[in-house]
Amino acid sequence: MATNINDIDMGATVWMIASTALVFLMIPGLGYFYGGMVRSKNALSLVFLCMMALAVVTVQWVIWGYSLALSETATNPFIGNLKHWLFLDVEYTPHPNAPKVPAVVYAVYQCMFAALTPGLAIGGAAERIRVMPTIVYIFIWSTLVYDPIAYWVWAPNGWLNKMGVMDFAGGCAVETASGFSALAFYFVLGKRKGFGEEKWQPHNYLNILLGCSFLYFGWFGFNAGAASLESGRAGIAFMTTNLAAASAGITWVALAYRVEHKFSSFHFCSGAVAGMVCVTPAASFVDTWAALPMGFLAGICCYYMIEANLRLGIDDCIDVLAVHGIGGLLGVFLTGVFANKHVIGLDGIESAGGLINGNGRQLYVQLAALAASAAWSFVVSFVLLKGMNYIPMFRFRIDSDAEDHGVDFAELGEAGYSFMQDIIQMHTDKNSLRCCLTPSYDESASIQHPHKEMPMIKEPVSMANITAASDISPATTKNNTHVKSIRSYPL
Repeated sequence: MATNINDIDMGATVWMIASTALVFLMIPGLGYFYGGMVRSKNALSLVFLCMMALAVVTVQWVIWGYSLALSETATNPFIGNLKHWLFLDVEYTPHPNAPKVPAVVYAVYQCMFAALTPGLAIGGAAERIRVMPTIVYIFIWSTLVYDPIAYWVWAPNGWLNKMGVMDFAGGCAVETASGFSALAFYFVLGKRKGFGEEKWQPHNYLNILLGCSFLYFGWFGFNAGAASLESGRAGIAFMTTNLAAASAGITWVALAYRVEHKFSSFHFCSGAVAGMVCVTPAASFVDTWAALPMGFLAGICCYYMIEANLRLGIDDCIDVLAVHGIGGLLGVFLTGVFANKHVIGLDGIESAGGLINGNGRQLYVQLAALAASAAWSFVVSFVLLKGMNYIPMFRFRIDSDAEDHGVDFAELGEAGYSFMQDIIQMHTDKNSLRCCLTPSYDESASIQHPHKEMPMIKEPVSMANITAASDISPATTKNNTHVKSIRSYPL
C-alpha cells in the first residue's frame, strides 16, 4: 500500500500519541498487578522487571527490533530486513499499516507493545528468577520470538498477513507468545519451593486492583489506538474492549462464587484481564455485541485452565499461560468466527469476514496463526532458556536460601515495603482466627543492612474451626483440611 505524507491527519496522529501513553501505563500496571499476586518478599522485583523490560526493549527496538518486526520493504515472508536499523529513515513518511500518521509515531506506538510482551512472559517465572539473566533474555527473546511473529502477522509481506489472518492488536505476537513463553519458563525452572505443599494467597489485593485498573485503562489505547477515528472503528474497538472485560469479569466472579460462596476482587480482575486478552485480536473487526460472548467464553475457559494447571501440578505462578496463552488462542479463533465484513469495510477495506459472513475458510487461517505462534514462542523460548542456563553466570533460578528470603532482598537488596512484621497476636473464636501484626524491629537497620537475614514470620489466612492459637504449627496445618493457608517465610 503506497503512502503519502499529504495523507497525514493530525487528529489521527494525536490519537496515536495519546494511545502510546495509555499503553505505557499498562507496563507499571502489569508490575503492580503481578506484584500484588505474589508473596510480599517478591513483589518489588516484578515491578522492577516490568520497567526494565520497557528500557531494554526500547533500546532493542531502535537498534533493529522495529526493522525486523515491521519492515515495509522486506520481501521474505518470515523476518524483516535492517533498512531501519537505528531508526534510519523512520521519520515522517507513513508506514503502510498506519497511512495517516508519521512513521515515527507508529514506531513508538508499536514499541510499547513490544515492551509489554516480555513483561507478561516473565510472570511465569515469578518468585524464583534472577534479574541479570532475565534482562539479557528479554533482549534476545524480543529479537527471536516477538519480532518474527509480529512480522508474520502485521508486516506487509509476512506470511500470515499474506494468508489473510485477522489479528488486530496482538492476539498472536503479544498474548499467545507471552503465554507459551511463560510455559517454557515452567519447564526449565521448575516449580517454586513449597508449591503443592502450602497454599499461597496474594499478599496485596489493593495492588492487584490498582494494577488491573491501569491495565483496563491502558487497554483502550492498546486496542483502539490504531483504529480509524473517521469511520468509527476506534469507537467500536473501545466498546468491545470494555464489554469483553465486563462480561468476563462477571463470569469469573460467578464461577468462583459457586465454589467459595464469597465475592472476590481478585477473581474480578483476573476475569476482566482475560476478557480483554480474548477480544484483542478482534477489537475492530467485530460488531460490538460479539464482545459479550467472547468475554463470557474467555471467563469460562481461562478459569478452568487455572483449575487444570493445579490438577496437573503446573506452577503457572501468575496464570500467564491460563489467561494470556489460552485467552489469546481463544481470541484469535473467535475472531475468525465473529469478524464482520461490514465493520471491516467501514475503512474501505474489502474483506470476506469470518464464519458469521459464511467465510469458513477464515477459521483455518486463524488456526494456522495460533498454532504457529504458540509453537514458535514455546520452542524458541525453551531452547533459549536451556542454552542460557548452561552458562553459570546466566543461570536463571535463584538458589534455595535466596528463594526463602525472597527475590527482592536476594537480587535487589531492597524491600517493597518500609517495615517488616514479625509478631502475630492471634485471637480466636469458634469459627475464625484474627491476626494482628506488630512491627518489632528497627527499620533503619534493615535499610542499612538489606542483606541481613530478615526475621521469619507467619502469615495465617482465614482459618476455621481452630480453637486455640497455641495449637497452630506448620505440621498441624498441613494436615488440617479446614486451613486455607499458612505461610512461613521472611517477608
